Amino acid sequence: MFFMHKLFFLLVFICTSVFAEPIYHEKKYPDGKGPFPTVLILHTSGGFRVGEIKNWSSFFLKEGYAIYAPNFFERHGITPKKRKLTFTKFRKPIEKNLTEIVEIMKKDPKVDSKNIFAVGFSNGGFWATFMAGTKQVSASSSHYGVWQFGPSATADLRGYPVKYIKKDTNPLLILHPKKDQVQKYKWVKSYITKVAKKSSKVEVHYYKKGGHAWHNKKYKKGVGYNREIYEDAMARTITFFNKYKK
Repeated sequence: MFFMHKLFFLLVFICTSVFAEPIYHEKKYPDGKGPFPTVLILHTSGGFRVGEIKNWSSFFLKEGYAIYAPNFFERHGITPKKRKLTFTKFRKPIEKNLTEIVEIMKKDPKVDSKNIFAVGFSNGGFWATFMAGTKQVSASSSHYGVWQFGPSATADLRGYPVKYIKKDTNPLLILHPKKDQVQKYKWVKSYITKVAKKSSKVEVHYYKKGGHAWHNKKYKKGVGYNREIYEDAMARTITFFNKYKK
């Protein structure tokens, strides 16, 4: 019996220690001593793809921003096929995970804690909206973000990520393609309109060209790829962040 008690407490200690650690994340700084304004990069439903993270990061690093990129799938065993679990079973845990990453960023001496921003792509766009709505970052940008889940959405999910946004939200830039074949314009327009009406700090820009994953030649055989739109979206995002630097 004594052995079983010791084993039980050992297992509890191990599990507590493991999950006390923050989720996996990578960081990179531009040249110089800092502290630097820093961007939290939030990945797509494809997961934490090193090549994508590096590509996105390059735009910010050359403009003097540091980057933090968390993998919010791995801890919860989420895969691209199980991506919907991000917004249902694991929504609350991921909220906590990302909040913890922001707290880590604030304690990093090379990060300017007054100038932390977030950019999210597709799935990550949902979380960029969360970050702006909860005022954890100075401003956020959502690129072809997730806005609707269809009639199969569970009761606790309906209305998100719109529910994150309040009148006094921090600035949010929404960039969405009208030819998006995943989060289709005809489906998401009403949700994005609701968000824009909630707060004057929400800015929206629709692209006539390009589609979902406009940065990716391989996604769905490159149907949404458009390098010009991709570069424009990143430039708009950086301009937006610069506007709200303190």
